[in-house]
Amino acid sequence: MPLACAECTDVFDVKEILRCSKCKSLMCKPCKQRHKCYPMRNARITDFNSEKDTSTWLVSDLLPDTGWTLLHAPAGAGKTTFALQLCDALESGSVFLGRDTVKTRILYIQADSTANEFREITKRVIPHSKGWTMVNVPNQCLSNPGYTLALQELTAKVKAKFVVFDSLYNLSSGNINTDKILVDINMLKQIVGVETPWLMIHHQPHDQSRAAGHNSLEGNCSNNWCLLQNKLRIDKGRLVKEKQVLLDRDGNGLWVEHKADGGSDLNNMLNRSLL
Repeated sequence: MPLACAECTDVFDVKEILRCSKCKSLMCKPCKQRHKCYPMRNARITDFNSEKDTSTWLVSDLLPDTGWTLLHAPAGAGKTTFALQLCDALESGSVFLGRDTVKTRILYIQADSTANEFREITKRVIPHSKGWTMVNVPNQCLSNPGYTLALQELTAKVKAKFVVFDSLYNLSSGNINTDKILVDINMLKQIVGVETPWLMIHHQPHDQSRAAGHNSLEGNCSNNWCLLQNKLRIDKGRLVKEKQVLLDRDGNGLWVEHKADGGSDLNNMLNRSLL
């Protein structure tokens, strides 16, 4: 199949086309000497469509290894528990809500609770996790250049491949009701790096099952997850085909996959013990 050179835009036989190892641009052999790499690249759409998809799933058919995820729910609904369970499954490469995961180093940045409060949560939810956390994060630290630099440098030290920020209200001093909030979102993208997927925990307005603030938040994210009492509603997922994941809570308040034959694994075990 003929391919188009991104430099001169002419079409050549595939044998006459090279691909840059850095920016992945296609170029003809005569244009090789004057090719210059940029952060972005041009490609003819038919050539672009024929490229192999390089994205993989951190959590099979639920969480891709690209973009950022907005997780929102009312206060006290279990957002932190859910996110910690996700991180623990990724760090250990174990099953999450019945789905396979890819073993991934994680960093959980806690700005919503004190260190002592958060320790009580982690001891209950993920007592043996080998993942990393950042605590004692100052309120509204994104408005302070010194704090922001410290956040970036400490994040880089962990070399995490998945990062959780908990939560937007405490990290940002911006007005979430205007699109100015995207200034802080773009700052977080720079902190984690463009290649690292991340998740932001956020709250909902009273009696509404949507993310609080300006609609640009939901428009900017790659995945929009609404955590409800009995399911994870997927309002947006650029690579995800499912629209919801049915959930239960076990006796310890942990999230488990809902079983169609009558409830969670714990419920099934209890039912069997009564027979």
